[in-house]
Amino acid sequence: MLKLQLSIRADYMHILFCWSLGLLVLPFVTGFGPPQLVDRIYVPTQRVKVGELQQQSTMRQLPTVSAGAFLLYDVDANQLLLTHNSHAAMAPASLTKLMTALLVLEEGNLSAEVTIRGIDLVGGANMGLRTGEMITVEQLLWGLLIASGNDAAAALARQTAGSMSDFVALMNERAQQLGLAETHFVNPHGLDAAGHTSSAANLLTLTQHLWRYPLFRQIVAISETEIAGHTLRSTNELLITDPNANGIKTGTTDVAGQCLVAGMQRNGHQVFVIVLQSQDRYADTQALYTYYAANYTWFDGQSAELTILNRLYKTTDELWYLRPEGKPAAWLVRAADATRLRSFRRLHLPNTDQPWHAGMPVGVLEWWLEDQLVGDQPLVLW
Repeated sequence: MLKLQLSIRADYMHILFCWSLGLLVLPFVTGFGPPQLVDRIYVPTQRVKVGELQQQSTMRQLPTVSAGAFLLYDVDANQLLLTHNSHAAMAPASLTKLMTALLVLEEGNLSAEVTIRGIDLVGGANMGLRTGEMITVEQLLWGLLIASGNDAAAALARQTAGSMSDFVALMNERAQQLGLAETHFVNPHGLDAAGHTSSAANLLTLTQHLWRYPLFRQIVAISETEIAGHTLRSTNELLITDPNANGIKTGTTDVAGQCLVAGMQRNGHQVFVIVLQSQDRYADTQALYTYYAANYTWFDGQSAELTILNRLYKTTDELWYLRPEGKPAAWLVRAADATRLRSFRRLHLPNTDQPWHAGMPVGVLEWWLEDQLVGDQPLVLW
């Protein structure tokens, strides 16, 4: 009798277990059930923008730099990663020429010919222009950005606005339009002058606007070339010493010290490093870039598998699989956080009464770091 009771009890427990399991998997088998299914038991409520996580985490030891102001910016993430005195108004030296170049590019009259006058030969760094020489606006732009020619800056200012003073007025008007609160120009080349200032943050804004022009990116990446009979050598030594460097512009005066806006690329992602009032701009830039490479990584959502289940049954005979759609999720995270990223499915199951087809949206694949959503991709049937 005892054995019979135990057998009946075991059969009952088995039936109860199977019944419970059936209720659990029914939504996946039939397509009915709750309107949403997720791979965990709670519904997240907090979302942050891509790249903001690193601001909320304790950073590793910061690099030691001599610059009075600096910033580190990832272009693709649109994220400032590190800043110091970035809104302090300082002498920008030849980084002034970034605004000169922007106005010339925005005007767009690059094929216009310019006759060089004696007033254009202002001294200091130059591209070797001669009085009476005929040269195009685009050729002057190369001399402005590669050789940091003050003569090219003066000639471009005169050509664009009629006089240097009128061009400087245009520079300050454009600075106001762009919201460059710490920027005020006195000349188009950057030689020291009272009241001639900018900031690392303002120079970043200028660089962002210039980076939209393919011609600008082409010019500032060249270490040496010959234009209109003038040999031009870049003042940016990183173009020779660092394979990651792809621009942009140096500046040096007694008041400004050593200045640099450096463009660097890592695994296809663009980074800007800006240093002002530096004692060694190249060492400072390398220290900031090394910090970036050691502390940040771009995470690609393709590198991890879906959690738990990757298939759906419309009926017992109709099996569908899930896949993320579109460009793989990718975002900048602290390297230490990359291994803690987790993926979760949030399903919006289609009704079984309608036909299912490849490419049908069925939810999203969400990427989470602890309780924060950092990215997602659509999930579709296939």
